[in-house]
Amino acid sequence: MSQTLPLRSAQKVSLTIITGFLGSGKTSLLNHLLTQSGGRKITALVNDFGALNIDSELIEAQHGNQVSLTNGCICCSIGDDLMRSLADIMRQDPLPDHLIIEASGVADPTRIAAYAAVDPQLRLDGIITLVDAAAHELHAQDPYLADNYHKQIEAGHMLLISKPDLVEASQVEHLEAKLRASHPNTPQARVRHGQLPIEVVLGLKAEREIKTTTPLAPHIEDHGLASWSAHLHGNLSREVLAEKITSLTPHVLRAKGVLRDEQGAYALHYAGGRIHFENLDVTPSGHFVLIGKPELPNAEALTNLFQPTGS
Repeated sequence: MSQTLPLRSAQKVSLTIITGFLGSGKTSLLNHLLTQSGGRKITALVNDFGALNIDSELIEAQHGNQVSLTNGCICCSIGDDLMRSLADIMRQDPLPDHLIIEASGVADPTRIAAYAAVDPQLRLDGIITLVDAAAHELHAQDPYLADNYHKQIEAGHMLLISKPDLVEASQVEHLEAKLRASHPNTPQARVRHGQLPIEVVLGLKAEREIKTTTPLAPHIEDHGLASWSAHLHGNLSREVLAEKITSLTPHVLRAKGVLRDEQGAYALHYAGGRIHFENLDVTPSGHFVLIGKPELPNAEALTNLFQPTGS
């Protein structure tokens, strides 16, 4: 006996890609967008699932690599394979109204945007590129990072100048003028701590063609960057940890950790040459991650630096 299967909805799902170099504020922006969905059913694909600081009152359920929010939004971890994660989302019934992908800090967003052409139910709404006001010159002139860094800016349908409060106003104005000169048709806005109305970044309906000469691949490349992670046990003071990280410059690009010292639990964020500590009211995991250039010391040397024998 034959069976007639229901036709899949012809609904188009808008795709927004949030890109920007390591530490530029992508997760803060995404976290804020998820709190103001305004009735939209948003699905967010993120690399660093644990970094989302979602208010516990918004969380309806959590299982595996997915968090469901009370406002109908869903957050999923990309894991190791973006294409597979994207395919899983597009098999959902019902489909989300909007899909947001938080790209890796070293990913080429044009390669991710090319996925929109693969699935006829996906429509690229826009690429949002965050530009760290305090670290722009450092990254833009780095011979190792500059090419990929400029690709992220070139791809943006909108440029968000993040962390403007960390530099002089004249420096922010100079950066905005430079970006206007090189990208006169790309709108700009400033953003602090991810606080931006959702209408500013969703609904761009991008029309500019995204060009890429890089073939699609199922995995996001790491661009040859080195990484090291470990669980740091015991009380490691913030001052000592800052000295250890600083000793690795200029080869270290990003560091994150949830640790404890005599003052209590704290989160560490290092990006753009800046170290920030945030007091936490949680039991720290001790997890610590470093990302850097290939010249970063090897795993044994880093273990000896951060977990010396006898500690």
